[in-house]
Amino acid sequence: MYGITAVKEKRMNLLGIDIGGTKTAVVVGNDKGQITASRRMPTPSDTIEHYRKRLVELCHEVLQQAGIPVSSVDAVGISAPGPLDCRRGVLIAPPNNPGWRDVPIVEMVQQSFAAPVFMNNDANACALAESYFGEHRGARNLVYLTFSTGMGGGIIMNGDLVQGATDTGGEVGHMILEAGGRLCGCGQLGCWEAYVGGRKVAEHLRETIRSGSVHTSIVEKAGGIDAINMQAFEAAAREGDRFALAEWDAFTERVAQGIGVLIMVLNPDVVILGTIGIHAGEFVMGPIRDKLPKYTWKWPLEACKVTASSLGGKIGELSALAVAASGLRHSKSVRQA
Repeated sequence: MYGITAVKEKRMNLLGIDIGGTKTAVVVGNDKGQITASRRMPTPSDTIEHYRKRLVELCHEVLQQAGIPVSSVDAVGISAPGPLDCRRGVLIAPPNNPGWRDVPIVEMVQQSFAAPVFMNNDANACALAESYFGEHRGARNLVYLTFSTGMGGGIIMNGDLVQGATDTGGEVGHMILEAGGRLCGCGQLGCWEAYVGGRKVAEHLRETIRSGSVHTSIVEKAGGIDAINMQAFEAAAREGDRFALAEWDAFTERVAQGIGVLIMVLNPDVVILGTIGIHAGEFVMGPIRDKLPKYTWKWPLEACKVTASSLGGKIGELSALAVAASGLRHSKSVRQA
């Protein structure tokens, strides 16, 4: 009897670099989202040359830890904060790294690797990670939203990442929800981020508490009014603090308003919330879903699942791997066209 020998599909060896404002993670994995090794280091705000040298060293250390030779790396992916230029591979002006201007990060990494190097902004990279590795992988129309210090998004439409003419496709945090509203960090008035981004929410709470001499457990939980953050805000609301609950209601109202706009414009299969969706769970997701019918038609809402990310704390590392995998697949499709 003749047996049939199964042919194993070759896994791509990918190197991912996730650049954040305070830390940089380097990860080795494959195109299925399986992580072999990872390490972190601080992201300095000083000279980029010092950073480049340490980054390359860390890449080699992680590859050695994973037992993968440099020559076996198929692609390198970089997930980085915007604004950036993906086509030129340049970090234009990362807000948390004031000493960095027009940094040719792709070229700098490329000097140490024969494999191609690809880059995208962190929110787009997270959308790619959800599309490739998340619970809703394969969804043709997907929106990923990150609610951390700021607020951003990545959009997959008809299976492709929405990049835009200037790599600002998906910058949903800066669509205007209220003309002449709160000042946003970008300089505009009334941006979505000004109402739901962690930094701006904390600023609003501090100003409201000070100006109204409000007594709230948010202050005690934060360890002082100047230390107020989203964690203290959520904790106070969970315990039933009257002021915190009213502000939480206003916060989730604004989140629902923005998501409603996206559902009406994009008609996605799924909207995925990272960061606060992961950490707060149904305490934030429930109110958002309850408020959504006010901001969108019934049938596109019924066709769209609004949920928290299933990737948890690994999404940053996975996003860098997803950028590498996406870059390779796109390059292959271009060559075959």
